[in-house]
Amino acid sequence: MKGLLSWPVRRGYSSSFPLYSKPAILLLTALSGLFLSAEARADCEQSVGRFVDINGNVETQLVEGDDWLKANLETPLCEGSSIRVGAQSRAAINLVNDAVLRLDENTTMRLVDVNEKEEERSLLDIIKGALHSFSRKPKKLSINSPYLNGSIEGTEFVFRVSDEQSEVTVFEGTVVAANDQGSVSVSGGEAASARQGQAPQSRTVVQPRNAAQWSLYYPPILATGGDQATNVSPQLTQAAADLSVGRVDEARTTLDQLIAEDTDAGLAYALRAVINVVQNRLERALADANQAVALNPDSAATYIALSYTQQAGFQINEARDTLLQAVAKQPEDALAWARLAELQLMLGERQQSSDAAQKAVALAPDLGRTQITLGFAALAEFRAEDARTAFEKAIALDSADPLPHLGLGLARISMGELEQGRSEIEVAVGLSSNDALLRAYLGKAYFEEKRAPLDREQFAIASQLDSMDPTPWLYEGIAMQTQNQPVEAAEALGKSVELNDNRATYRGRLLLDKDRAARGTSLARAYNDLGFEQLGVNESTKSMAVDPANASAHRFMSDSYRNVRRREISRVSELLQAQMLQDNNINPIQPSVSSTNLNIITAGGPAEAGFSEFTPLFERDKTQFNVSGFGGSDDTTGGEMVVSSVFDRYSFSAGAFDYDTDGFRDNNDLNHNIYNVYDL
Repeated sequence: MKGLLSWPVRRGYSSSFPLYSKPAILLLTALSGLFLSAEARADCEQSVGRFVDINGNVETQLVEGDDWLKANLETPLCEGSSIRVGAQSRAAINLVNDAVLRLDENTTMRLVDVNEKEEERSLLDIIKGALHSFSRKPKKLSINSPYLNGSIEGTEFVFRVSDEQSEVTVFEGTVVAANDQGSVSVSGGEAASARQGQAPQSRTVVQPRNAAQWSLYYPPILATGGDQATNVSPQLTQAAADLSVGRVDEARTTLDQLIAEDTDAGLAYALRAVINVVQNRLERALADANQAVALNPDSAATYIALSYTQQAGFQINEARDTLLQAVAKQPEDALAWARLAELQLMLGERQQSSDAAQKAVALAPDLGRTQITLGFAALAEFRAEDARTAFEKAIALDSADPLPHLGLGLARISMGELEQGRSEIEVAVGLSSNDALLRAYLGKAYFEEKRAPLDREQFAIASQLDSMDPTPWLYEGIAMQTQNQPVEAAEALGKSVELNDNRATYRGRLLLDKDRAARGTSLARAYNDLGFEQLGVNESTKSMAVDPANASAHRFMSDSYRNVRRREISRVSELLQAQMLQDNNINPIQPSVSSTNLNIITAGGPAEAGFSEFTPLFERDKTQFNVSGFGGSDDTTGGEMVVSSVFDRYSFSAGAFDYDTDGFRDNNDLNHNIYNVYDL
């Protein structure tokens, strides 16, 4: 996406976002405090954003000249508010223009003018420090800094200001950076910087996302209670604290020193393994994690770190077994129980997961990870309201963790609040922008909102961040199929199968996936769209061979047999098995597909249209109506209508099918009327 052209700031020229020197900034903000203080106070009830993460010392100032007050998640952000993030601290805000800003330590910025309306520009001042901005909604945004201005629209970037220079690094889209001396346009993979009195200079960045390493989330392995909370060195405790606020360079230096000195080396290896997992250095991560367990086999933390490396390599069963060893060695470690519950839920072991989660809650009710596990367990059981409560509590306990924001987004989407749910998933991405899974989910949310090409952009980023994950290829294939690109869809879905070790394409990495409908579209359907019916049957057969008890595999086979002669009994049998095995979903049950002996020419009835050609990637509370019909010679008419709905833990489908014809010869008239009702 292209950013708006900015205009260079010249002496004697007034722009909508003038370049400020540091003295000018102080003077203008002081004057604005004198003249606008009363107005700003009056407008304070009109919030322009909210805090979504506060870690450490974060303060806000309503207007210039007011006292700086300690901020919390409930602190309102108003027009003209300033935000100050202290040392060893970090924060994130979500603005009404849908931008998510991650603020680094020692950052000071001001919300000069934030507009929700798409046609109006928002203006931010960054005095010092760094911010990582993520926003996919096409809203206009301008950023002022001491040496450089940026005009941005719908772009992900990092803006950093030091005493000597200002710099912007662009991940996606185009930004025009300007000052009094000139302007330069920078696109994804490029950066622009300027010093006092110098024109902006651009350069290509080999790994642009390294500029946002400080903004990433590193999952905890050390928790209150258990063996790892005591008897560890202050240096190790400090390294863990550094990681919690994204100070990865400082943490890595400390960990390398501890390993060299053989002080808490096992836990140091474990923390370093987590760093490598987040930074997608999986071979190094696995080596560090195995060394951690070898050096400290009685610590739950080392096993937790190993489980993260195994999960990153799609070894979910092995990760679960690793955590079983951890809780056997340290049964009082709440974080180990919470991690075990998470992995068990990924494997579909709902009862075991619930038991482990309850154990974690009993040991440490104020541990955010235990509430996350409870939330996903509730989602798996279609208890969206309970899930929402658990995720909100988890956010209050650990707002920096992106997982509860993802979970809250899924819960709100399940409750029919698509826009609000998508916003929470955007917050999750803003908190951990290098997480491929979060990117895939965000792409799904954009797909639901029919916001192409934003959906496929996120799938592409997810594939770049984790080239071994089949999930984004699956969703990209579905997106292309609904856009009538069956060839590209077949290629993407085939890639998903290849990456998934030739397992069925609906087998994504996250088995907590509420996306039941995504499994209703298969590589078989893409082949059918291309006229390769036999290939479709072959792929459906592979899916059933992998998991004969999976409803989607049987629905795949039923769809594949729809237009195959002499396969009516098989088609109806497969559909019946799918109905008996399926969870709640809104996929319509077409009456014409559920009956045999219709005596209709293959592909000659309204069933050919197919009601699942647009398949939602999220299942949510809603009702939909599908209708198809056709007419022809000899008084031939036909029609089919189906209404289907999902609400909380209940779903139903009701349909009617009618087909009439006088036939192509005497006494060949035919009439079919079929009605069906299905509920779950």
